[in-house]
Amino acid sequence: MGHKTRNALRSLVVGAGVAVAALGVVPSVSADSGHYIYVTGGKAKFDGSWITVCDTAVDGNRVRAHLYRNDGQVFYTGWAPSQSCTTEGHPTSILRFRVCAENNGCSAWHDRY
Repeated sequence: MGHKTRNALRSLVVGAGVAVAALGVVPSVSADSGHYIYVTGGKAKFDGSWITVCDTAVDGNRVRAHLYRNDGQVFYTGWAPSQSCTTEGHPTSILRFRVCAENNGCSAWHDRY
């Protein structure tokens, strides 16, 4: 491959990358920055100031999250509807959280961030 061919190919690749970026087609990090934590029958995640708690099984065991605040107090979310999710806003003072399902116990504590 000659010098002119390599330069032309390089320009084509760089130009295509710029065009794709300009169109907004370049994949980006998901807007959903939270990660789910799991327990048998449920899951939960923090995303910004919002926590989502989901009951993933029809087993009669309700699911909610425990929230550990920076002053050592523990708060609880509402119960998630069966086979559905609930989302609640919570202050930045929440440092850690875990998900719990009745009769199935709780996950380990996870850092919010």
